[in-house]
Amino acid sequence: MQKLRYPLALPLIIFLLALAAQVQAGGQKTPDLPHLQQDRYLRMADNFFILYDPSSSMDVPYKQSGLTRLEMEKKIIRESNQSLPELGWQAGLYPHWKGGLWLSGSPQAFKPYYRLQNYDKKKYGLAIDRLPTISTGPPMLQIGLIKLEHLLGLAGRTQVFLFTDGKDSRVDGVKEPAPLAQAKKLANRYDVCFTIISSAKEAKEQKLLADMAEVNSCSQVIDFDTVAEHPEHLLGKLYMDAENSFKNVLFDFDKYTLKKEYKKNLTKLGIFLKKNPQAYAVLSGFTDNIGTEAYNIKLSRRRAESVRNYLHNTFHINSRRLLPYWYGYANPVASNKTPQGRQLNRRVTIALRQGR
Repeated sequence: MQKLRYPLALPLIIFLLALAAQVQAGGQKTPDLPHLQQDRYLRMADNFFILYDPSSSMDVPYKQSGLTRLEMEKKIIRESNQSLPELGWQAGLYPHWKGGLWLSGSPQAFKPYYRLQNYDKKKYGLAIDRLPTISTGPPMLQIGLIKLEHLLGLAGRTQVFLFTDGKDSRVDGVKEPAPLAQAKKLANRYDVCFTIISSAKEAKEQKLLADMAEVNSCSQVIDFDTVAEHPEHLLGKLYMDAENSFKNVLFDFDKYTLKKEYKKNLTKLGIFLKKNPQAYAVLSGFTDNIGTEAYNIKLSRRRAESVRNYLHNTFHINSRRLLPYWYGYANPVASNKTPQGRQLNRRVTIALRQGR
């Protein structure tokens, strides 16, 4: 995670000090950060995998960048790794498949560049350097999803970052599940969330990836162009940053409608983002612990998106600078045993970060 630097740091400091003074003058107090957040970063998943797509359909020019889409994919992963703090994840880096070994039952068909182990930023970076930038064969999305079954079942939540254009190829005589069916199977069996980095161009592939993101409430699709422009967005869901945080937006029970009392401070945030185009906001939605986990994850998503939509619609902030994440009832800032504590947990936290 890069610290804010001049010229962004000075106006950001002034901005946050002014907000703190206003809150104090109004007799309100932002709730203290929980003990786990005192060290700035809070881990929001236990494990993560990146599935790299080395297929021929990615070996095409990417806009006017002078790179192929495959080369840009590698660049995105490299730069996202550089911005990631080391928080003790179990991590892996794998391609969709290993050329020459297509049999779905062969564990060797899933060649590791970084075999599942403790995350080490330097070693992970060296593994990224070994990723191919020349196509290794046709798109084999279903193979990557099949091979995940050899890796999941870890303790805690696993985030899978899946690069794909939604295409898959079949080998005559080899029976394999369709990508959507396999994604549903994994979501039903394991505590896994998919972040699908989509470069799909055709409506059929776009629908497939959208359907895959609906296999559970914690999965999502991110456009390839978004992470190409902001590589730090790729792995941002793995952690929260308690530094440069903005006053929480609170919600009524089982609601995601933005309350009028929070629009004034969000207006200040919108103006700040307009004046500082390198800054972006991470919007993290949470709930209290009443209801099921699946329902609360959906509700926390709606809360994060309501703040994003307000900032986007009111101030015309590019959506790529408003990054919504959602975590359900994870990481409470207060006790869920009292109405007052549950009120503080029904929130969207806002953290300001600096892009490239």
